[in-house]
Amino acid sequence: MRRDERFAAVARDDGIRKISKFTWRAGAIGVAGSALIAVAFGHHVAAQPGRDSGNHSGQGTIVVPAQPPAPAHGAGQVTSGAS
Repeated sequence: MRRDERFAAVARDDGIRKISKFTWRAGAIGVAGSALIAVAFGHHVAAQPGRDSGNHSGQGTIVVPAQPPAPAHGAGQVTSGAS
């Protein structure tokens, strides 16, 4: 291999090493940031007092009504604009 080719290969390998190092650091920062956000939101939800929304079935549950709501009175279809 000629001298300039060898120099180019070394420079390329050095650049790849730097990019790889940066990528790993960015990934680690992303994972740590995600964990901090998850902990912050998890703590925030746990620290909130339960609001009484009238369902009395426990905190964080969805209550399905026994029957569907009654149909509304009036026109069954709304038309907007000219037909």
